[in-house]
Amino acid sequence: MGIFGTLYTGVTGLKASEVQIATTGNNISNANATFYTRQRVVQTTNGYITTGGVQVGTGTAIESIVRLHDEYSYYKLKGASNQLEYTKYMASTLQEIAQRFPDLQNTGILKDLENYNKAWNDFASNPNENATKIALVKASQTLTESVNNTFATLDKIQKKVNDDIKNTVDEINRIGEEIATINKQIYGQEALPTEHANELRDRRDELELTLSKLVSAVASKNEINQDNRLDTTITDPGHQYNLSIEGFSIVDGINFHPLKLDYDDKNKSYSIYYETPDEKVRDLTAKISGGQLGAQLDLRGRNYSKSEGKYEDGIIQGYMDSLDTFAKTMINETNNLYASSAKSSVTSDYLSGLKGDIPLVNYDRTIQPGSFDIVIYDDKGDKKLTKTITIDVNTTMNDIMRQINANTDDNNNKNSNDDVDDHINTSFSYDAKTGDGLFQINAKSGFKVAIEDKGTNFAGAFSIGGFFSGTDASNMKVKDSILNDPSTVRASLSGVDSGNDMANKIIQLQYEKVNFYNEDGTIDNLTMEEYYRKLTGKIASDGENNNVVNSSNETLYNSVYSEYQSKSGVNTNEELAALIQYQSSYGAAAKIVSTVDQMLDTLLGLKS
Repeated sequence: MGIFGTLYTGVTGLKASEVQIATTGNNISNANATFYTRQRVVQTTNGYITTGGVQVGTGTAIESIVRLHDEYSYYKLKGASNQLEYTKYMASTLQEIAQRFPDLQNTGILKDLENYNKAWNDFASNPNENATKIALVKASQTLTESVNNTFATLDKIQKKVNDDIKNTVDEINRIGEEIATINKQIYGQEALPTEHANELRDRRDELELTLSKLVSAVASKNEINQDNRLDTTITDPGHQYNLSIEGFSIVDGINFHPLKLDYDDKNKSYSIYYETPDEKVRDLTAKISGGQLGAQLDLRGRNYSKSEGKYEDGIIQGYMDSLDTFAKTMINETNNLYASSAKSSVTSDYLSGLKGDIPLVNYDRTIQPGSFDIVIYDDKGDKKLTKTITIDVNTTMNDIMRQINANTDDNNNKNSNDDVDDHINTSFSYDAKTGDGLFQINAKSGFKVAIEDKGTNFAGAFSIGGFFSGTDASNMKVKDSILNDPSTVRASLSGVDSGNDMANKIIQLQYEKVNFYNEDGTIDNLTMEEYYRKLTGKIASDGENNNVVNSSNETLYNSVYSEYQSKSGVNTNEELAALIQYQSSYGAAAKIVSTVDQMLDTLLGLKS
């Protein structure tokens, strides 16, 4: 090996040190970049030559610049991020519900319910005073409006979550499309085994981590290697890449297959589906889990019933269903009692979709087999006649009409013209244009009619001569006839102002356990206040339980993130130490060059 070969050996050392210093400087410059992976120079010998029977090295060479990416800790980081974002989104939404649900601050519906019961008590004490009637109607209106507003708040939050689902799916598709583009660039830049598109791979990792916050997705990288040349890390050097959600590939190498949204314009609901290459459609709405999208679907609901016009599941829907059950039960129980007060005529609400041949228990789940009495009073308030009407699982409105109009001897006087059907005119009609049914009973002159329920909820569910109208929390209100003229409110069973026996029954209702027919088919036997407190307690406990899990997820994420940073992040102290080392290496290589230069000067001096 000649003197010029030795000079070249020193030059290779200079060049290697320059690359090492530049790489270390790049690490230090990006120390605060969140998704930057620290890089190291892979240095190797430059080979040797044989001279004089010995092998003499020819310096050093740079094989490649690699990033110290640890796929195992990165995989754990994505999992922790996915869990954390799920509970974070859940926490923010549940907190919003808790803040807007007034009864968690001892105001709102419970307070209005207390005032409502007090108003009935005042009315029962003074049934002839218009002031107590007006106060009762006002307190009742405040209660129903509070129920309406609370339901509207839940409905608004549910719609907001539904809109968030669209935004999340759009972001998932944007990320997937960018990853496919990056894969194409990586394949182009890594034509040789020693070439590494470090910046592009960092960007892809950033996108994968962002995606993990949105949904549970699996990134398959078939070439996973353990690299022991520097720090021991499990790397992903290969070009085989697949990103899937619930088993369906949205990125396959350089190809992107988006998630698609189906929007039901009538019901304002988004569903998520995937279209396979053979154009088959797969609904993923019920399958997707994890991340923000999983939380959004669990909150809003996944299965939409077009016949019911609402979701069959979902946390928010559960709260709405419970509030509906509370309102429906209060409507039924109050109306059942108020219908027992005699009036000159009683009319149902408009009964959407109720035809004469539909079994009543199928139309409304709160209607139960049993019986109710139609009672006739005279104008003096004396009870004259009673007819019992029965309901079983097959009873329809046509059957009810036949029973009422049947010429039975209701007072056992053997006078066929002096029975219940002779003192009232009863009708049921169905309007095919509007799709509404309507039931009416009009007492003839000199008489009044009342309905005394014995467990069927017939009068209560249909608001026949009732105090409230409506079917659920969204439309519950005081009957228009009472709102327009509070003086028509009655406190007695006979319909005469001097009595208060019916009002006392409504007062007693607040202490009685009644059946609440829940949407899921279960029945709760509780008081009105107990059932409502059960709902507000569930909202509070759901929020607290999620906060506990979210706190654990935050701790786990911080731990995993620290582990990931210790392997892949930039430690400025280590980099500064390495910089000093490479600076010394550069000086040593420069010393080789200067020594050879002196040798050349000496050699040339001898020749001169």
